[in-house]
Amino acid sequence: MDVIGSIEPANSNGNRFIVVATNYFTKWVEAAFYKAVTNKVIADFVQDDLVCRFGVPKSIITDNTTNPNNDLMKAMYETFKVKHKKSTSYKLQMNGAVEAIKKNIKKILRKTLDNHKQWHKKLPFSLLGYRTIVCTSTGATPYMLVYGTEAVISVEVGIPSLRIIQ
Repeated sequence: MDVIGSIEPANSNGNRFIVVATNYFTKWVEAAFYKAVTNKVIADFVQDDLVCRFGVPKSIITDNTTNPNNDLMKAMYETFKVKHKKSTSYKLQMNGAVEAIKKNIKKILRKTLDNHKQWHKKLPFSLLGYRTIVCTSTGATPYMLVYGTEAVISVEVGIPSLRIIQ
């Protein structure tokens, strides 16, 4: 889990940060944007976007920044019995998957933007794009590994196929 930001310019709603988490097995990415990254924002993201959607993770890997290492998060780790692992400044590859994903999400967002203040509207599409591309390490899409089927993406809707015929 990590944070992208501060993003300049802020979007039209004043958001400057994207909190990003990935599952190391499926490569599934969850991300949400915020005006500021506070202890409560990180705790809410973990609870609402990770635990309530996918269940309690066995462990969460973060860097040594203060937000995922605060008392609120420590209490959550203890309540849910989650192992909290911190990457070290001399062994960045421990959290390398998230670093690579952050780089890819930023690249995808840059390519889809017409108006830089509207990046928050393109984030869901960027995530869908990332989730529906085959990962070389798994040989499958993150979407397939999470849902057991491939996603029907918007470009397929106009093409007659068994996947979309009703």
